[in-house]
Amino acid sequence: MALASKKYEKFYETTGTGKDKIDSTRLTTAESAWADEKSKGCADYMADPILSPLVYQLQQMQDELDELRTEISDNKDKTAFPGFGTSSTTALAGDTSLLALGTSSTTALAGDTTTISTSQASAITANTAKTGISTSQASEITANTAKVSQGLNTANTTMQFDVTEVKGNYYLTITVVAGTGKAAVTKTVTLTLS
Repeated sequence: MALASKKYEKFYETTGTGKDKIDSTRLTTAESAWADEKSKGCADYMADPILSPLVYQLQQMQDELDELRTEISDNKDKTAFPGFGTSSTTALAGDTSLLALGTSSTTALAGDTTTISTSQASAITANTAKTGISTSQASEITANTAKVSQGLNTANTTMQFDVTEVKGNYYLTITVVAGTGKAAVTKTVTLTLS
């Protein structure tokens, strides 16, 4: 908001040749009288029933002017708006182009960015390189039929070792088959591993 035009006028001028220029002798006399009165806290002026209200109001205005000078000084010390532009010392203008995506030296993801071909992108979308399992394989996994086993065989005896896991517990099952045919004898023991 702009300031309104001032309403006050100068009492006198100290330079120039106009009729409003104060005589230097009178100015010196006034300055001395003011210095003398000020050194007494304006006691004579404040004792005068006509001058004291004027001096009081002048002091109020001086206090207000000092406050305004502080505000003006604080405002003048602020950093000015840098203006619009694209340099490192200006703000971005509304139509400033932003960095584009790409693989050239002037775009984001620039330089040595690895890209994929259209066919690779399609294969990823279709998941064509997946390795699947059959239904029977899934059932075997569930039943844990692919458990670790070790077999030992001699002429008439076989020994089978199986390690299984059920709900976090591990078991060692040993199966011994002695003989062959109807005369074969099978013995099994299961040990809980700790």
